[in-house]
Amino acid sequence: MKKNSIIIKWLNKEFGNLTEVVRDDKTFYVDKDQKPLFFYYHNEKNGYVYISYDKIWVFFESIFGLNTLQTKEILKVWLEETYNLRGVTPWLTY
Repeated sequence: MKKNSIIIKWLNKEFGNLTEVVRDDKTFYVDKDQKPLFFYYHNEKNGYVYISYDKIWVFFESIFGLNTLQTKEILKVWLEETYNLRGVTPWLTY
């Protein structure tokens, strides 16, 4: 869908150049200010990637008008394409 490709482009522009930081049992993806935007646990078998509501998720609701399922679907594609995180489930975190 065209809307999805526009959103993926927006995500790449805003968050496509994050730095991977490994600490203890987590991998974080941080911005230039070292603030984490999403992370996952190494030992979790559920495959969740915890995405910041305030920094990323809120835009899907407020700007793009998407519901939770639509947001998860787009984030899943983006995480695979941009950060090579395959088979993960985006999950909201505050």
